[in-house]
Amino acid sequence: MIDFLTRNPLARFLQRLAKSLKDAASRLYDRGRGTGVLLRVFMGALVAVLFSLFISTILDYRDRIEGMQQSTGSQKLEDLPSIVPIICEGVGVFLALVGFFVSFWVRKSSEATRNQGFTVIVLSIAAMASLAVWLPTDIMDTQAALSGKALAGETPSIPAYLFKLVLISLIILSIPVVALIYFRLGLMDRYIIRSFVGPFAFTLFAFMAIWVIGDQTENGAHLAVLPAGEILRFYVVQVPYIILFVMPVAVLMSGLSSLSKMSKSNELISMIGVGRSVPRILLPLFVISAYIALIGLAFKYEWAPTSTGYREAVVQKARRIFAAAALGAEVKTDIWSNRGGWMHVNGVDRRTWFVGRVPLKLSDEMADVVVMELDENEQPIQMRVAKRAKWLWSTDPPRWVFSDVRIYTYDSDHIPTVVRKDKEEMTKWSETPWKVLSSSQDPEFLGIPGLTMYLNANSKEDDRKLAAFRTNWWYVLAEPAACIVLMLVSAPLGIVYSRRGGMGGVTSAIAVFALMFVMRGTFLAMGHSSRMPPFFAAWTTNIVIGTVGFAMLWIKAQNREVPKIRTLIRSLFHRRRQESLPG
Repeated sequence: MIDFLTRNPLARFLQRLAKSLKDAASRLYDRGRGTGVLLRVFMGALVAVLFSLFISTILDYRDRIEGMQQSTGSQKLEDLPSIVPIICEGVGVFLALVGFFVSFWVRKSSEATRNQGFTVIVLSIAAMASLAVWLPTDIMDTQAALSGKALAGETPSIPAYLFKLVLISLIILSIPVVALIYFRLGLMDRYIIRSFVGPFAFTLFAFMAIWVIGDQTENGAHLAVLPAGEILRFYVVQVPYIILFVMPVAVLMSGLSSLSKMSKSNELISMIGVGRSVPRILLPLFVISAYIALIGLAFKYEWAPTSTGYREAVVQKARRIFAAAALGAEVKTDIWSNRGGWMHVNGVDRRTWFVGRVPLKLSDEMADVVVMELDENEQPIQMRVAKRAKWLWSTDPPRWVFSDVRIYTYDSDHIPTVVRKDKEEMTKWSETPWKVLSSSQDPEFLGIPGLTMYLNANSKEDDRKLAAFRTNWWYVLAEPAACIVLMLVSAPLGIVYSRRGGMGGVTSAIAVFALMFVMRGTFLAMGHSSRMPPFFAAWTTNIVIGTVGFAMLWIKAQNREVPKIRTLIRSLFHRRRQESLPG
């Protein structure tokens, strides 16, 4: 099979193309142009993204003011939306532009120390620009939620929110710090890092491309009915989920590739010969894997689960349009939803809600809503059947607005009188979208903030009902840690002291990853069904695979080869046979 792949003309062409691109990139970097070009491309992309966000915020501000004019006919200064997000995003765009112009000071004719200094300065400006755009707006939204003005009436978890602020701020601010540390490392550590980063970037983008191709194969026919801009947004929003999905296998294969290459060229033997131990040689790789795990945690904390829910909503919307087009009918797609047919019972106020289509964001409009009001004898008093229902938190007091509604009022003989209205407002109801729809949430679509809010709001529910949410809460922390675990596995498999080829390590790595995938799915299913404690359901896979990897690494650190499974089984049977012999 391997001979066939290496002799295949297309495979040989791709190998030559990859080698040519790598050589060109190496020559570009050696001439001192690589850092400057990459910085300018990075800062140009950052300016474009921040400027688009700035324009979007201005347009949203204008739309909100026009909506206030249409609903109230007046504009009071205290009711106007805050302009702080616009100011902060404008400052961020200005800083990004400054960083873009500073990046032109990184030139091939300048000395290395000067270029390194300007590189750190540019990355520091980029970090400050990103924080200026994201941090103030996020803090304002959360303060509004804490003051009772949450879009869906939820009560945020302060610890979960503060950890989110710290985590994302730490990731953003760490970029210039990582660059500064890298520039001050020794030659050997920098060589090991470069030998890993190249294959990691290539593997990451390759697996992302494979994922997109696979998704197009599965959903391409349905997504084709959507506008091109919406399809592009669909895949852009999926980036956190895709990166998180392929990051562990990219760490595994990249670590295996870089270490196998250094073993084959006897570079590892030379490093050991100059006095460095195996753990010290591998230290940069473990630090990188820990940093990658930290980035993965930032994605998994909220962005990746949200993008998963968005993906399901878009796919369902595309399939509804596709099915309607096949039947020659029209379908309304202004409501983004990934769940339908949800019921909520308010026993205190004797109201029962039925929501035909649950919105992706709980603060958005609900579709096909039925609200039944009962008396003390559980007999119907009124029933509202509305095409749309929207909760407005910004009014005083907050109110429900029903659109295109039919109101059934029942008399003493339970005979209804029907009244039709284009719009009806209810101001004395205690329900909020969070109270009505929070129990409809899928734990797969919630990050730590959403899971924590759900568990706090439903703490008195049965443990079996909360098992899936508790398991996913721990899994948010456990999934990124798989990067460190797989580095523990790839390190001993990539180091080869003998003349044996590297295919054994590749085969073993694939087997370990497949085993990890099966174990993870099994334990998570047991946790969701309350047959296993949530913590162990989420972390057992990492603990088992990490223990195996640590044992193999300890053997390698003793300058010994990891024994084959066949050898272990043969020695085990031999030992049992010796023990069974008499005398």
